[in-house]
Amino acid sequence: MPYHRFPIILGFVLAACTLLISAHARPASTRLNPVHEAYPAPRIAFEEEPAEPPSDDSLAAAVADTFSSNPDLAARRYDLRATDDEVGVAMAQTRPQAQVQASGGYTLTLPGTTTQSNRPLSDRLNDPNIAKNDITSQIVLDQPLYTGGRAASALRTAMAASAAGRETLRGAEGDLLVDLVAAYADVRRDRRSLAIRTRNLRTLEATLAEIVARREAGELTRTDIAQTETQLLAARVQVNAAQAQLETSRASFIAIVGREPGNLAPEPDLPGLPASADEAFAIAELTNPELAAAIATARTSRERIAVAQAEGRPEFSLRGTAGTAGPFVPFDRADHDVTFTGRATLTIPLFAGGRIRSLVDQARNRESADTLRIEATRRQLVQAIVNAWNQWVTADRNTRAQELQVRAARIYYEGTLEEYREGLRSTFDVLYAQNSLNETQVALLSSQRDRYLAQAILLRRLGRLETERLLERAPNYDPDSYLRRLRQRSAVPWGGVVRTLDGLVTPGGKPQPIKMPEVSTGSSAATAASVTAPDELLHGGRPSAGPNAPARTDTHDR
Repeated sequence: MPYHRFPIILGFVLAACTLLISAHARPASTRLNPVHEAYPAPRIAFEEEPAEPPSDDSLAAAVADTFSSNPDLAARRYDLRATDDEVGVAMAQTRPQAQVQASGGYTLTLPGTTTQSNRPLSDRLNDPNIAKNDITSQIVLDQPLYTGGRAASALRTAMAASAAGRETLRGAEGDLLVDLVAAYADVRRDRRSLAIRTRNLRTLEATLAEIVARREAGELTRTDIAQTETQLLAARVQVNAAQAQLETSRASFIAIVGREPGNLAPEPDLPGLPASADEAFAIAELTNPELAAAIATARTSRERIAVAQAEGRPEFSLRGTAGTAGPFVPFDRADHDVTFTGRATLTIPLFAGGRIRSLVDQARNRESADTLRIEATRRQLVQAIVNAWNQWVTADRNTRAQELQVRAARIYYEGTLEEYREGLRSTFDVLYAQNSLNETQVALLSSQRDRYLAQAILLRRLGRLETERLLERAPNYDPDSYLRRLRQRSAVPWGGVVRTLDGLVTPGGKPQPIKMPEVSTGSSAATAASVTAPDELLHGGRPSAGPNAPARTDTHDR
C-alpha cells in the first residue's frame, strides 16, 4: 500500500472516532425521585464522611519536589546532555586541531667486518660498537576548510537528534507527572477509604452492643448476634486491607516524590482540558511529545543520508608543522635542526569497495523506517486519546451516578434502621443496608480518583501536562543553556566562515519516496478490513472537568 494513502486512512479513523452513540445512549438521571423531596434529610451515623485533617501538603508542592529531586528524571536530563554533546562533536570537525608530537630513540650497532673496516681507526679503538641517539619534536596544526559537507550534515543531524531528545524528555516528564497524579490521588482515596472502613467498624461494634442488649431483653435471638459478628469481623478484614492499600500508595508516593506525603489537600482542577474530542485530536497533532519526537527522529535519519553521501566527496585542509630534530645526548640546542612546513591537502575518494553505497542505502532504509513510524505513532496517539477520553467520560458518569447512589443509600439505611427498631425489619436488613452505604461511598471515591487520573492521562497525550501549567513558579530546567555553552566551547573567530564554506555544496537531505515493503496479500478485501475502524469509538461528549464543575448535559442525554 503506498505511503501517501496513510493520511487518507488517518482521516477516516479520526472521522470514525468522533462519532457519538447518541442513538443508543439512555438518558442519565440527574436527581433522585421527587418523592424524597417531601421528607427531611436523613440523620444517621453515616450522615457525614469522616472529617479530613487540615491539609499541609498539596499537589503543587509534590510536583515541585519531584522535579527537583527525582533521580530518574535527573538521569534523563543527563541523557539529553549526552545527546547534545554530539553537536559539539560535529562542530569540532570544522575547528582547528593542534597537537604536539615528541619522540626519542637510541640505536646500538655491533658492526660487522665490512662496517668496521670503513670506520676511522680512532672510533674503532675508542668504542668497537656504534651507539646513536636522537630526539625530535613538532607542533602540528590542522585546519579543515572543506569536508565535502560531512561537518555540515553531521551538525544538522546532531541538531535534529537534540530536538528529538528534548521531546523525549518532555514525554518522560509527562509520564512522571501522570505517575505522581496517580500516587497523589491514590493516597487521598485510600486515606478516606480507611476512614470510612474504620467508622463502619465502630458503628458495627455499637450495633453489636445494641443487639446483645436486646437479646438479653428477649427481643432478638442468638442468630442476630452471629449475623452482626460476621459483619463485624468482615469489617475488620476490610480495615486491614485498606491499611495495606494505603501503605502501598504511600510507598509509591515516596518513590516518586522522595518524601512522606503529608495531609494532602484536595486535587486541584487540571488546566487545559479540551472541550471536545475533535479539539483533543487537533491539539495532540501539534503538541504531543511522541509525535514530535518521531518527526524529529525521521529528520535525523534524513540528515544521516547526507552524512553518508558526503563520504564520497572531496576534502580540503591545511596543515602547518614546526619541529626540531637532533641528538639527545649530549644535548646542545645549537645542534638541533628547526623546520617549518606548510601543506595543503586535497583528498578525492575514487573507490571504496561499495562501502559508501552501503552506508547511503542503510541511511535511506532507516529514514524510511523512521518516516513510517510517524504514521504508526499518529495511529497509536489516536488510540490513546480515544481510550483516555472514554475513561474520562465513563468515570464522570459513574461519579455522578454514585453521588446519587450515596444519597439513596443513606435514605435506605435510615428507613431500614427506623423500621428495624419498630420491629418491621430484620437484623439482616439493617446490616445489608449499612454495608451497601459503605460500599457505595468507597466506590464513589474510586470513581472520583479514576476521573481525575483520566484527565491527567488525556492531558499527557495532548502534551499539556507540564509543570508550567500546574505551578505558578515551576522548577526551571533549561536544556538549551547547556547546548549554548556547548556551541561556544573551543570556538574560534573563523569557525562560522569555515562552516559556511562547508555548507555551500553539501548533499541534500531531502525526503525520500516511501513505499511499503512488498508483501503477498490474499485479497483486497482483507487489506480493506485491516484499516476499517468501528463506527463508534467515543462514549460521549465532554464530561465535567472536576468535582467543582457545574453539571452538564451531553448531547446524547437530551
